[in-house]
Amino acid sequence: MVSKQMIQRCLSIVGAALAVPACGQLAQSDFDSGAEGWTSGGNGGASVQHLSGYIEQEDADAAEMSFIAPASYLGDMSAGYRGRLSFELMSSEQPFAPSRPEVRITGNTSGGAMTLSIQLQTMYRANAFSSYSVKLVESQPWVVVGESRAPTAGEFRELMGSVTELRIVADAGTVPDDMIALDSVRLDPAKVRVYILAGQSNMCGCDDVRNVAASWQDVVDDVMVYWGNDAMPGFMPLAPGTSGASCSNSAPQFYFGPELAFGRELAALYPDDQCLLIKFAVGGTDLFALWTTPTGPNGEFPDGGPLWIQLKQHIDDARADLAAMGYEHQIDGFLWMQGESDADKQYRANAYNSKLTNFIASMREHTGRADMPFVLGRIRNAGQPHAQKVRDAQVAVADADPNTCWFDTDDLPWLQDGIHYDEPSMLILGQRFADKLHGFLPPLGDVNRDGRADVDDLYEWTQGPVDLNCDGVANQADMDIVISSVRADE
Repeated sequence: MVSKQMIQRCLSIVGAALAVPACGQLAQSDFDSGAEGWTSGGNGGASVQHLSGYIEQEDADAAEMSFIAPASYLGDMSAGYRGRLSFELMSSEQPFAPSRPEVRITGNTSGGAMTLSIQLQTMYRANAFSSYSVKLVESQPWVVVGESRAPTAGEFRELMGSVTELRIVADAGTVPDDMIALDSVRLDPAKVRVYILAGQSNMCGCDDVRNVAASWQDVVDDVMVYWGNDAMPGFMPLAPGTSGASCSNSAPQFYFGPELAFGRELAALYPDDQCLLIKFAVGGTDLFALWTTPTGPNGEFPDGGPLWIQLKQHIDDARADLAAMGYEHQIDGFLWMQGESDADKQYRANAYNSKLTNFIASMREHTGRADMPFVLGRIRNAGQPHAQKVRDAQVAVADADPNTCWFDTDDLPWLQDGIHYDEPSMLILGQRFADKLHGFLPPLGDVNRDGRADVDDLYEWTQGPVDLNCDGVANQADMDIVISSVRADE
C-alpha cells in the first residue's frame, strides 16, 4: 500500500487554482460625476451630497441613515442571484457602534413582497473606506425581515427577478452629526457555467422519477435548464419533466434524462456558481440525416439536417436569454448521447465516424469555442445489426480529439424495452457525464476535486485509479497526468 508520506517524500507540491472567467456588471456606481440617482433614507430627510468621487450624508436625527439605490439596480436582476453586491463605506466616527452596516433587498415573490436583510462587519477605522462584498445567495446569513428565518433558494431567486428596493444601511446611532460615505458600488452577476445536452431518446430519458428515491423529485434552484418546449419555456429550475420523448407522454412531469443527476453533480462541484443547462434531444433520430452537418451544394444534405438546424437555433435562443439576463458566458461543455438509430443501417453506421467528427467541429464553431469539451456516452449494443461499427466510431472519434471524451455504458441495465436505460442507470449516466467533463477542467489531475493538484490527488489515484485521459482504462498514463500536474511548478 502506498502512503501519503511516501508520495510526499518523492514530490514537491505546489497547488494550482481554478481559473474563473470575468463577468460584467449588472449595475455600477463610481460617483465620478454625481450622485447617479442614489438618495437617502430616513435621517430626517437629509439629502445625499456628492463630493470628490463618492457620496455622503450627515446624521441629522435619530432615524435610520441609509443609501437607496436608483432604478438601474431594480427590476429583473435574476442574473444577480448567486452574484455579488460590493461597495465601500466610510464613517467619520470611531468606533462605529453599536450599529452594524446592513444591506436590505426588497422584491416580489409568489408569496408576496419580501425583504431580505444581512448584517455586515463594522468599520474599523474612522475616515477611511472599508470594502464589503456580499454574496447574493441563501447560504449566507440573510434573514427574511419580519419572520426571523433564512430565505429559501426559490424565494431568493424570485426576489432577484423583481427587485423593488435596494438599501445600504449605515448608521452609528450614537454620535450626532457623524458622516457616512459610500463609494464603488457594483452589482455583479453570478459566475455561470453553461452546458449543452443533445441526442436521442436516452438523452431525453424514458425514466419515471417515481421509481427512484423521492428526493430526486426535489427542485434544484442552483441549476437552471433551458428545455424550450411549450410546457417548459425558457430557463427553469432543475426538476423532472425534461424528457419530451414519446415514452413520457403518460406523465411528462415525472420523466427525466441524464440532466437530473448531471445537474446535481455540478451544483456540488461549483457551489458558488450558477450552472445552466441547454437541452435539445429528440427520440428515434439519426446522425446520418437528421443531425448531420451540411454535405456541400451537391451533397444529399446541402443545408444540414433539420435537427442540426434546430439545435443551433435552440442554442442561439438560450444564449440570447442569458445575454438578456445579464450573463456573460461561454459554453463549458457539450454532452452527446446518441447513435442507436444509426446502428440499424449499414450505410448510416459506415458514415458515423465522419458525421460525428463534422458535428463536433460544427458545434465548436457555432458556440465560438474551438476547444469546447465534448463528452459522449458510447451506446450499448441493443441488437442492432451494425451497433459495433457505431461504437467503434464513437471511440475512434473521441480518441483522435484531445478535447473529446467517451465513456462506457455497457454495465447499465435497461428498461423492459431493451433499448432505454432504467431509472437508476439514468442517474448513473448523468454522474458519468459529470465525471468525464471534470477531467477537462484545470488543474488537470485534481482527482479529489478540491481545486488543487497535489499529493492528496496522487494518493487518491493510487487507492482508486481513475481514467483521466478518456482512453477507457485507468493505467500508468493517467497516473502520469497527476504526477505531471503535481510537479508542474516544482
